[in-house]
Amino acid sequence: MIEVEAKVRISDVWWMEKRISEEGAEYKGMIKQRDEYYDFPDMRLFNDGGAFRVRSSDGDFRITYKWCKKDEDTTSREEIEIGIESADKMITILESIGFVKLCEIKKKRKVYQLDDLKVSLDEVEGLGSFVEVEGMADSEEEYRAKKVEIFKLLDRLGISSSDIIRRTYMEMALDRKA
Repeated sequence: MIEVEAKVRISDVWWMEKRISEEGAEYKGMIKQRDEYYDFPDMRLFNDGGAFRVRSSDGDFRITYKWCKKDEDTTSREEIEIGIESADKMITILESIGFVKLCEIKKKRKVYQLDDLKVSLDEVEGLGSFVEVEGMADSEEEYRAKKVEIFKLLDRLGISSSDIIRRTYMEMALDRKA
């Protein structure tokens, strides 16, 4: 599965929320997420452009492996994600086999649905406010079409494609640690 995703830093969350609603997006609710990123001690996943995440989201727990980014414009990647019973148990397993924690991202996320796109307004602890638009694709052809769809929505929201941030929250957090 390919996660097609673009994110933009925003300064006025209220205005963006208004624009998203004017587009006809359906508000799905707010969730709190804690993402913990792990890697081998030599950071081979990160250095190859990948990411391994354990997510806790209001009682729902998932692990995700993401491959390297697919293009120069977005943070789109192939990914595999599965539900797990316990984030804490998964973390114990990872640490027991030698993985190390790279960083932790905490965010409050307001989620909207607009057709087959998910639009999220994120308040990320220590990083700021962002709008993230994502869709899923099963093939390269769907990926290209979804990317065009996302760029068109961003344009309607008054966001230029030149404002898209290609860095992931993990990369931004690691930059802050350095």
